[in-house]
Amino acid sequence: MRRFRAAINHCQLKEIHLQNRKYTWSNERRRPTLVHLDRVFCNESWDLTFESHSLHALSSSHSDHCPLLLAHHEGFRKPTPSKFENFWVKLPGFQDVVARTWAQPTSHTEPFHRFGHKLHVTAKALHNWSKALTSDAKLKLHMAQEVILRLDIAQESRELTDSEHRLRCKLKKRILGWAIIEKARKRQSSRISYLKDGDANTKFFHLKATSRRRKNFIQRLRNGQGWVIAHQEKQQLIHDHFSSIMADPPMRARDFNWDALGLPSVNLAALDDPFSEHEVLAAIKQLPHCCRSKPTGE
Repeated sequence: MRRFRAAINHCQLKEIHLQNRKYTWSNERRRPTLVHLDRVFCNESWDLTFESHSLHALSSSHSDHCPLLLAHHEGFRKPTPSKFENFWVKLPGFQDVVARTWAQPTSHTEPFHRFGHKLHVTAKALHNWSKALTSDAKLKLHMAQEVILRLDIAQESRELTDSEHRLRCKLKKRILGWAIIEKARKRQSSRISYLKDGDANTKFFHLKATSRRRKNFIQRLRNGQGWVIAHQEKQQLIHDHFSSIMADPPMRARDFNWDALGLPSVNLAALDDPFSEHEVLAAIKQLPHCCRSKPTGE
């Protein structure tokens, strides 16, 4: 096995995740031994060329092994969620946008609601600010590469003019900045935290992000005795399932006669009062000693 793993690493192969099964082999006994023996590997160029593919195990039929089906899938691409980009803090103007938006007045009075509203408004302002700066960064990157290529070809037959030389140097600096931003975005989407931005190229992060997206893709869902594979049908099935378990219960036909029980009335208005310093201190003293943190100041 060590030699086999060494051969896999030497060939720079990666395993394609199996979607619908945990095991692919059985010894066919009454209490079977189940093992994941059958696997599919690919290299990084194939993985980048064919991103939309999935691996499934079929029926074992007359064999003790499950045949594997590697198929191309074209599913619904969900919209990109709004999230904080780590490279924002490196761009000029980030702190100004945060400070200006956070200082805006809010109509909320409760501290929790004020905090949530400020977070929402600041996140929206940061996305609008980032969109104006980096929305067409990839297009600009390709355009700059094309201009540099034409200048490279031109200087093989003649000397570049001063303006052409300055343009070439300026575009090279711009490309370096756009490449750093693109690498940081790929690193964040790949969830790779043990490498810094400069320790691996963008292709490595792109491979990890593609692998995560493929592993999290829901190929099919069971509906009774059958399967649902279309995106709209899967969406409706998930909506119906959670609506049935989280919806309001039906109206009760019977109820308690609370007046006949003779229960004492309790005034619960004090539950809406803010916490006092004495109550917080009393709650802290009731905690176990292992949950208390040692004082660092006074």
